Amino acid sequence: MSGKLISPIVLAAGKSQRFGSDKLLHVMKYNGVSQPLILHSLKPWLDVFDQINVVVRIDNHALIALLEHCESSSRLNLINTTNAAKGMSASFVSGIEANRQADAWLIGLSDMPFIKSSVIANSLKALTTGAEITLPIFNGQRGHPVGFSSRFSSQLLALRGDKGAKEIIASSADQIIFIDSPDNGIWQDIDTRNNLSTD
Repeated sequence: MSGKLISPIVLAAGKSQRFGSDKLLHVMKYNGVSQPLILHSLKPWLDVFDQINVVVRIDNHALIALLEHCESSSRLNLINTTNAAKGMSASFVSGIEANRQADAWLIGLSDMPFIKSSVIANSLKALTTGAEITLPIFNGQRGHPVGFSSRFSSQLLALRGDKGAKEIIASSADQIIFIDSPDNGIWQDIDTRNNLSTD
C-alpha cells in the first residue's frame, strides 16, 4: 500500500425533520448495545480508522456535547458547519474544506448504523491503492459510504443543494470501483421511527 492520506468524513449536520426529534441522539438497541444512534453509526468507522471527522451543526449543542464526552471522543474530529440549512452539499463541502490535504475522502452518513466495517475497510484499501471513486454495492443497488480521490476536489467544493455528489458519480462512471457489501446495510438509513431496528 502507498502512503496516501485517506480522510474519513461522516456527515451529521441534518435536522431530522421526518423523525420528529434529533434522531442521532435517539437511543436504539443494536447488536445487544443500547446507545444513541450516532454512536452505532460511528462504530464501524472507528473499527477501521484511528481518527474520524464528523461534520456537525454549530448550534447542535446536545450532539456536540455527546460526541465530546463519549468514550471515543479523543478519536473524533468535530467540524462545525454554519451552512447546514443550505443542504447536504454544504456539509459535504465543510468536511472536504477541513481536510483539503487528503489524497482521497471517504464520506458517509451518520444515520446509517448498519454498515459493516468490512465495507469501510475495503473502500479504504481501494482508495489507498489508487481508486478514483468507490461505491459499495449489494444486489445491484449502490449505497454508502462513497469515496473520492483528490482529483475531484474542485468539483466537490463546488457542490450546492441536496443533490450531493450524484452528478459527479454519473459523469465518471468509468472511474468507479465497486465495493461488495455482505448485506443491505449500505442503504439502510434511519429517516423515521419506522426505520428503527432492534434486537
